[in-house]
Amino acid sequence: MTWPLFLLLLRKIYTMGRGDKKTKKGKISKGSFGNSRPARPKKKATAKKED
Repeated sequence: MTWPLFLLLLRKIYTMGRGDKKTKKGKISKGSFGNSRPARPKKKATAKKED
């Protein structure tokens, strides 16, 4: 195995980001929410006033 190929394989194993579901990037790619990526609060429905 050549040196640059080894570095690429090592980098692929140990990088954190989109594949890590505990990080913000990982939660964005998975489409989930949690402490690192809180969901936006839902807007309250307002009643229309009829005059």
